[in-house]
Amino acid sequence: MVPVIISPVGFIWSLIYFGLGEHFPASIPMFYTVASIVTVLIFSKTKDIIFIQKVQMTLILLLPFMLMWSLGGFSQSSYIFIWAFFAPVTALIHDKGPKSLYWLYSFIGLVIFSALIDQWLENIIHIEMSSTAVEVFYILNISIALSGIYFLIRYFTEEKDKNTDEQLRIKHDALLEKTEELKHLLYIDSLTGLKNRNALYDDINTDKEKSCILINIDNFSHINNLYGEDFGNQVLQEFAHLLDSFYKKATRNTLYRFSGDEFALITEEKDTNKLTEKANALQKRCSKSSIKIDDQEISLSITIGISKEENTHLISTANMAIFAARKEFKSLKLYTEELSLNSEYKNNLKWIREIKSAIAEDRIRMFYQPIVDHQHPEHKKFETLIRLIDKQGNIVTPYYFLEIAKKAKLYKQLAKIVITKSFEAFKDNDYEFSINLTIDDILDQEITDFIVMTLKKYNISERVIFEIVESESIENFDEIEEFITMIKSYGCRISIDDFGTGYSNFEHLMRLQADFIKIDGSIIKEITHDKRSALITSVIVAFAKEMKIETIGEFVETKEINDKLIALGVNKSQGYYFDKPLATLEGSDNDD
Repeated sequence: MVPVIISPVGFIWSLIYFGLGEHFPASIPMFYTVASIVTVLIFSKTKDIIFIQKVQMTLILLLPFMLMWSLGGFSQSSYIFIWAFFAPVTALIHDKGPKSLYWLYSFIGLVIFSALIDQWLENIIHIEMSSTAVEVFYILNISIALSGIYFLIRYFTEEKDKNTDEQLRIKHDALLEKTEELKHLLYIDSLTGLKNRNALYDDINTDKEKSCILINIDNFSHINNLYGEDFGNQVLQEFAHLLDSFYKKATRNTLYRFSGDEFALITEEKDTNKLTEKANALQKRCSKSSIKIDDQEISLSITIGISKEENTHLISTANMAIFAARKEFKSLKLYTEELSLNSEYKNNLKWIREIKSAIAEDRIRMFYQPIVDHQHPEHKKFETLIRLIDKQGNIVTPYYFLEIAKKAKLYKQLAKIVITKSFEAFKDNDYEFSINLTIDDILDQEITDFIVMTLKKYNISERVIFEIVESESIENFDEIEEFITMIKSYGCRISIDDFGTGYSNFEHLMRLQADFIKIDGSIIKEITHDKRSALITSVIVAFAKEMKIETIGEFVETKEINDKLIALGVNKSQGYYFDKPLATLEGSDNDD
């Protein structure tokens, strides 16, 4: 770029000096013009950019000072050395490091040297130039030199911008390429080339209703075990081709490899008959076709589950259909609502939806069952029990929904509702009440923090009994003891549920600081006609009296059972003989 800017100017300047009769000064810019042409020719052959840079910067730095000296120094031509400033400017543009400063230092050094020899030059060189000529040369040199520096900086700035834009474009293209590659890895199954599980869940995350035909290869593990995984992979590839060729005619179908030996067809078809026809046709195709790999011929059987449920539940319900089909020794099953009502599916997605809506619509209610003191029947005590009221108004016991709530991570919400509603129900009366806690509740910091907050808020701790269930599974005794000590500091008491069914329970009592123990209902039910049950009860009562612990008999359903408990010295009773769990403390006609 520099030769292009300065060479023509140098050539014109040399002609001007020749015209003025100053041949030696004229030779210096002419030398620069010739040298620049030579270096450009050399560069055109060698493409050695470093060579032309160094030669040009050296010429630019030295020749303006030499021209100024040949004209008698500063007195008549101080403006000429401005051209030499091209060298440090160019160096700065090309090299932002410390080396670029050397050219600036050289320029300053030449200025100082010129000042030192200026008097000597003035004495030995006598060139007569009119003041007008001096002024014209001054204006031309300064304006052209500074303009050249400006355009030089602008050129390199534009080049830098171009390079930056080009680099950004290259990076952008590379990023797009990587994005596509990543998208391919994330959404395409590398073995079969079909869309994968991630793509499936993305594709059904839409408002448009879809159906799913889930296809599972029966006993595929046998193929892997018999022939090896490489052979099994080839079988999967061939089976994927079979599925793709079978379904590719329909434009509204998309095929996925969902997992190892499981494939899914997602379709917009919602007609049950057509979905079943598609599945049956595939069954026939598979039964008639075999997969040939090398010299082996493999026949595959498949099980198909069909679902038309909400998109968010398509896969899980189709899986349920496959599970049901295999249990019934069928090759195809359509998921229906009845499937979820079977005892095996009582804790399924139906209950997840039901629990969520019940929480949102405040249909989680507390029921209360009285605990009767044999010595002081007027002293009422209640156990709080959770119930779910379904949309039809039916009362649902926790047997149907509590375990699924745990699996669906809804249990903590239910626990907090039970605690809050129990305290609300008893805050304005004098009744004692018990709340059931599992060991997992006690070990959960979020729930224990909520209990402490509630105790502080309502200030009725002396009437609260926390009833610990699953006591035989206790392993973290230190944490349990810490919790019990903490709540007892608020005035709460502890009851142990289902006592008497395990040998270790007596040891647990020593550490759990129990105030009450509930004798297990399976013992109480048999107490009137089973001597073993009566003996166990009498031993528990004797031990409890020694420990100053009160006993409660649960599942008391008849007068005979209650009389037997009184005779054995049991302190309190709870069961249908006295009352069923009720929706209000005053009593209700609600059915359990």
